[in-house]
Amino acid sequence: MKSVALIAICLVSAQTAQAQVTSRTIAFEPYSLRTYDGQAHAIELGKLSVPESRAKPGGPTVTVAFLRLKSTNPKPGAPIVFLMGGPGIPATVMAPIPPYWDLFDALRAAGDVILLDQRGLGMSTPKLDCPRLETSLDTALLTSQAALISAYRQVVAACAGYWRGKGIDPRAYSDAAIADDVDDIRAALGVPRVSLLGFSYGTRLAMAFARLHPDRLERMVLQGPTDANLEYHISLQHDSLFARLAGFAVADSSTASFSRDLVARMKAIFDRAANHPILVKIRRASGDSVTIPVGREGLRGLIEGHLADSRIPAFVATTERGDLTILTRWVEGTYNDFSGGAGTLMARAVTCSSPPSATRRAMVDPLGSRSIFGPSFDNFAADPAFCDALGGKRAIAPPRARSTIAAPVLFITGDLDDRTPVGNDVVLAKEFSNSVRLIVANGGHELLPDRGVRAVVADFFAGRNVRGRVLKDDPPRFLSIDEAKQPPRRRGQ
Repeated sequence: MKSVALIAICLVSAQTAQAQVTSRTIAFEPYSLRTYDGQAHAIELGKLSVPESRAKPGGPTVTVAFLRLKSTNPKPGAPIVFLMGGPGIPATVMAPIPPYWDLFDALRAAGDVILLDQRGLGMSTPKLDCPRLETSLDTALLTSQAALISAYRQVVAACAGYWRGKGIDPRAYSDAAIADDVDDIRAALGVPRVSLLGFSYGTRLAMAFARLHPDRLERMVLQGPTDANLEYHISLQHDSLFARLAGFAVADSSTASFSRDLVARMKAIFDRAANHPILVKIRRASGDSVTIPVGREGLRGLIEGHLADSRIPAFVATTERGDLTILTRWVEGTYNDFSGGAGTLMARAVTCSSPPSATRRAMVDPLGSRSIFGPSFDNFAADPAFCDALGGKRAIAPPRARSTIAAPVLFITGDLDDRTPVGNDVVLAKEFSNSVRLIVANGGHELLPDRGVRAVVADFFAGRNVRGRVLKDDPPRFLSIDEAKQPPRRRGQ
């Protein structure tokens, strides 16, 4: 009898919690968006209150905000929710960019378009931006992987402590929580299903939604597909991509004269840094100067983060001859970014919310020693020693769908993608019964601004057959030494 009573209580509690969610309404207001080409667009701003933690009914709430572009179709289909990448980039900041606006505007022919600022970001509240560090960073942060992990952990621990002091639970910012936020928006809109358009980290969120709520998914496009397992990177894929990019650099008239044997020359620079760290003098945000020693592991991490950068051939050529202009800019950016809080706590929290499996780690880790880049620096961001800086209990990864997901899915990957390589789509497609794969020749990581890609995405959401489409970008171009040494231009300059 006690068991029956307990079950009854649990059912009532679950029904009450669900009623609390579905009874929430979205607050809409008119919103004027001006794109960077000077055009004004009348759309809507929506806000919805959702639980900070769905495991704590009646607890604190957060507000998720989004822009809605109403459909131009008199009989619209499922709303299309855009999930931006990063993690840590609000979807709403993409709307003013003309190619993105053109994409979102085109999708209105299929249904309403929802540009979601994931919890903790943009117009959602609270906005978990990290404050500047109150203490100075260790100048040895780029001498080794351990030193970089320690410095980054210092930044995250300080930011997490700051927000915990304001009553925020960093562990409540997870893949599963954001997927449930999307489902709460769906429920509040009163529609049975939504479609999803994910880019980069946004595809990881889309996969979480598809696994948690497969019956509430209409269709899905994943550009730069990944998930928590696949974000635990195989370093040898970096070697393969770098070799291909080196071949393009030799064929580029701007860089051919100084791009021979880039792979071997890069390895030689790494090896020299192992014996004699490169001393780089940077200017801190405070205005004073400091010298940062860069060892082999730190240099590998910097280059991994700039693998597809058009300045790479010029970096090799200038660094070989002792000109540290390009390296200084990269080191200065990293140091000042860390000192400034390194962005948003949300990005760190969601990365830690779904750790890679032990099987993935066991497969990936031994391969690091065979790569000229060593073990992937990105992988430490999911390490328990790093994630424990968030405080609280470690997250439990959301479960996979119990059966094959029926919703149609389109995977789009560039064959020169340095973040989500070709092959990720093959792994993820095993979870779907109806998938289409599009590989963009010469395509990099961000492809949604491409006109041809936008057309395929719009056709797919409109229900048209896109199987067999072929797309090819121009070969990547690289900067001359003089161009590469120029400071980056800001928008409008």
